[in-house]
Amino acid sequence: MLATKAFGWSAQRWAVSVCLIVLPSVVAAADCGAPGLGALAGAERSQWEEFDAHGKSLVREQGTLKVVGLQVAGQCRTLDWSANWTLSRGERDYDGVTSTQAPFQTQSRLQAQHLAVQAWLPVRSGWSMGSQLGYRHIERDIAGKGNVLGYPERFAYWQAALGARYQAVLGARVRLTASAWLGGGPGGRVKLDLPRADPVTLNLGSSRLLALGLELEGGEAATQAGWSWQAGVSYRREQTSAGPAKTLVRNGIPVGAALQPRFVQRHWGGTARVTYRF
Repeated sequence: MLATKAFGWSAQRWAVSVCLIVLPSVVAAADCGAPGLGALAGAERSQWEEFDAHGKSLVREQGTLKVVGLQVAGQCRTLDWSANWTLSRGERDYDGVTSTQAPFQTQSRLQAQHLAVQAWLPVRSGWSMGSQLGYRHIERDIAGKGNVLGYPERFAYWQAALGARYQAVLGARVRLTASAWLGGGPGGRVKLDLPRADPVTLNLGSSRLLALGLELEGGEAATQAGWSWQAGVSYRREQTSAGPAKTLVRNGIPVGAALQPRFVQRHWGGTARVTYRF
């Protein structure tokens, strides 16, 4: 989160409004057809791992998250575009160590939102090149256990990526799409509310992104009005470098230092989506 929880939600509502309302109006003026509106649901297997400066694993989390989302998409004379919002929510098993290096197992509660805008430019039969800009907001609450107190974390960062897509027609009303994205982003922010220190915002290091997707679509063609369905599987890997250390204070008195170590996220998921094109 960039500042406070209220600010984060306000920023997300503003961004969603831009992508879901303003963007379709803009592309409509660029010789674009009427957009389609879709809703999706699914699940993903989520893994989070943190490492120290020597590459030793500090924390490992894994669990299954429920996924819901919305999509607005359309076709223009020279490109395809879409704006997507997804929400992943659930719990992961937490296996790590305390500040005294004692083993510690608990659970973390996760709520992750992703907002992305992407465009595809056809380059040859079946093939397209794409670009994407995305924003992630992750609320991670680590539960306390015994004498060890839990605390919340709020992550926020931007990423951009370039992609390649191949589409094949399998039948009169069935199409297969395979896509790959490679990108990254500058350092974001994580806000901590530690039990024995004042709230603090830490800087994150830069991130790298790899995402793969495979989707089967049936129903009306993308240029025709009506209903269609999509079913897909995806894999995403993100690696975020360690950020710089920052002094922790309590009531204005220094009590230590903290940094966000390097962490890697891996997600395997499956979703189903229905879309109506106007």
